[in-house]
Amino acid sequence: MDKEQSLPSQTTQHTPLDELTVAECFDRLKLISQKGTYKDVSLWLGRNPNDYANWKRSQKLPFAEIIRKLLQERVSLNWFFAPGYTLHDPQYAYNQTDYIKYSVAEEERKRRIEFLKAHKKTEPLLKPYGLENDEQCLALMLDVYFSTTDKWIEKSQALELVAKALSIKPATKE
Repeated sequence: MDKEQSLPSQTTQHTPLDELTVAECFDRLKLISQKGTYKDVSLWLGRNPNDYANWKRSQKLPFAEIIRKLLQERVSLNWFFAPGYTLHDPQYAYNQTDYIKYSVAEEERKRRIEFLKAHKKTEPLLKPYGLENDEQCLALMLDVYFSTTDKWIEKSQALELVAKALSIKPATKE
């Protein structure tokens, strides 16, 4: 009898996944693929026929290839990897408040990033006009940044004009 041919099991004894050997796994794959040898199963998985010997020696299964092929053939992973076990789909509760909390947090994060971008663009414009320590000017510049759309005037140009206007000292009446 060929080494690669294995006798069909007379009893329906199931092997837990952690105890699944390469030979047992390939016996199951032979049933699904309708291939006669382990080398043919390796080819069916899209691998080199000699890879089976390496897997057997290292006692490591090529799970990625096996799962990909089983899904391609529309074979239940539960049936293949856990025969004899009654498995259930995981239960999870979709909680709308969690989604809302996430959405609010995400929105706040986006606003902070947008504020930092605005601050990064406006702050350098204040220094040339001697307005770097004036919080009122900074607040006004940030308002201009957020209220300006680039349709009529570019943000950078609007900010420059406002900074220039803020730096002009009003004429004092004598």
